[in-house]
Amino acid sequence: GEKMLKTYLMENYGYNEPIFLNDLTIQGLSENAVRQAVKRLVANGFLERYDNGIYYIPKRDGLLGKSYLDPSLVMRKYIQSKSEIYGYVTGESFANQLGLTTQMPAVIEVVTNREATNGRTITVGSERVRIKKAPIMVSDSNADLLQLLDSIGQAEKYTELSIHETIDILISYVRKKCFTKDQLSEVIPALTGATAKKLIEWGMIYEFAS
Repeated sequence: GEKMLKTYLMENYGYNEPIFLNDLTIQGLSENAVRQAVKRLVANGFLERYDNGIYYIPKRDGLLGKSYLDPSLVMRKYIQSKSEIYGYVTGESFANQLGLTTQMPAVIEVVTNREATNGRTITVGSERVRIKKAPIMVSDSNADLLQLLDSIGQAEKYTELSIHETIDILISYVRKKCFTKDQLSEVIPALTGATAKKLIEWGMIYEFAS
C-alpha cells in the first residue's frame, strides 16, 4: 500500500500541500491500510505530520534540511479547495483586509460548512483559529456576500475609522464586488435584524445591482 499511496500523494498533492487524513480515499486500499501506510511514510521521512490528522510531503532543501508547511494553507481545510468554496474568513481578519483596522488578529475567525458547533477555538500549527458553523451553506456564489454581511454586523466592533469612512469602505466594496439584489435575496436567511437595519440605514441596500 505504501508505494500506491506515495504515487497517489505525489500526483494529487505534491510538496508542502496539506493532506488531511480524513479526505484520503484510495481505491483498492481500506481506510485502515491507508492509515498504516501513512504511519510508515512518516516513519521513513517521506511524510511529515503537521497537526492532528494533517500531513504534508516536505520538500528536501539542501540548505535548510526541510521546508515547513505554511499555516495559511491549512485554512484550506475550512475555507476552500482548488474546486470549491465552503467557508470564509470573518471578524478582525476581514476588517483588516477591508482596511477598517490595522490590528492584526490574534485569532483568525472562520465561518465554515465543515464545522457543526457555534464556535470553538483550535490551534493549527502556530495559528489560533476560531471556527464556527455557517448560518446557511457557504458556496462559491454566496461566500463573499456572507463575509460582507458579517463585517457590516461587526463593523463598529473592529473599525478604527469614523462611521462615515467605515460606511464608505463597505459601500465601495459592494460596488467593487458588483453584488446583486438576487444574491442578497438568496442569503436573507443568514441576515440578522441588526445587519438588515444597517443595510438600510447606511444606504447600502441601494448599491446592490438589480
